[in-house]
Amino acid sequence: MRAVSVLTHSFLDAYNGRTDKVFGGGLERYIFDLCQVILQMGLQPVVHQLTGGPDFTLDTDGITVYGHCCTNETYVQVFEQMAHSADGLIIYSSQIWQPIQYRRGSIGICHGISWDHPRFSLSYKERVATSIQNSLEQLDQVVSVDSHFLTFSRAVCSYEDIDKVVLLPNSVDTHRFRPRESSAIHQGTLRVLYPRRISQERGALLMMLAADELVSKYPYVTVEFAGEVIQGDVLSETFLAWQRRHPYRERIVHHVYTMDEMPEAYQRADIAVIPTIFSEGTSYSCLEALSCGLAIVSTNVGGLNDLIIDNFNGRLVTPNHVDLVAAISELIDDEEQRQYLGANARRTALSFDKVRWNLRWKQILDSHIGK
Repeated sequence: MRAVSVLTHSFLDAYNGRTDKVFGGGLERYIFDLCQVILQMGLQPVVHQLTGGPDFTLDTDGITVYGHCCTNETYVQVFEQMAHSADGLIIYSSQIWQPIQYRRGSIGICHGISWDHPRFSLSYKERVATSIQNSLEQLDQVVSVDSHFLTFSRAVCSYEDIDKVVLLPNSVDTHRFRPRESSAIHQGTLRVLYPRRISQERGALLMMLAADELVSKYPYVTVEFAGEVIQGDVLSETFLAWQRRHPYRERIVHHVYTMDEMPEAYQRADIAVIPTIFSEGTSYSCLEALSCGLAIVSTNVGGLNDLIIDNFNGRLVTPNHVDLVAAISELIDDEEQRQYLGANARRTALSFDKVRWNLRWKQILDSHIGK
């Protein structure tokens, strides 16, 4: 069986030493779905990923996974070692902003601009621009999940082929992620959901600040954090300590769902919050919340601007906790607005159905494998 090799920094949960499962982040979910497309085409998906422990080889759901130790070497060095050992067509699925020497004839994926924090230094951003130019010169094609990177490439880089960067937003299974059937799941209470990893870029601290105010202001509101933590990570440990010691801890819930369980998390919620600070594509969490017909409060970062139209299918705010709390409070107080935004959210999600995404990826892979 012909192989298609996906090179990435994360897939199985090497962060927590749990290589028996896929890590619960958007990147990992994307790779899993892409591997299913590869399998449907009669090809063998192979994932090469980084690990902080010893090298490993595992098989999961028809996917062969190789872990490459990355402790004494840089990301760039290990990615180049991965490419040297990889078979078949190569897809670089992360670290595209690094100065990697790519194997010719390969595909790259940009899952969202990760260097869009205003406080990052100008010299760092200049190095990133050089690395992106390098990737466009060496890769056959780059798939961008949002218009943010497409615009960046056109504005900052130079390339002849107008189709060098292909815009293919992330998708959602609109049959699995559906609005709940009953509005009386938790009558008399209201649940605000943060369906994100506990990380800086995903706005965990921003959401913690917002939760402090919301549970104090509204005695009938519960805030649920539904996302992975990383053992030993300072922010993860801070979050867990904050949640355990919070005076309203019975209304600040933390639960890690499997990919199969995630629809339940959205269907139990009334409002979803996507408070990204930087580094965001067309967020799976946002798409899933849209598909489940939730009223959404999102920051205006990266690919979220491709998904949310302010006051039509959600609220779009700048990434600070004052604006975030104000928008969430507005929706808590106004059930009619929640219903209006939620109905339009569901309509929006239908344009991002997973069937279309699968078909487009098959076309992309066909064109490259044919070469």
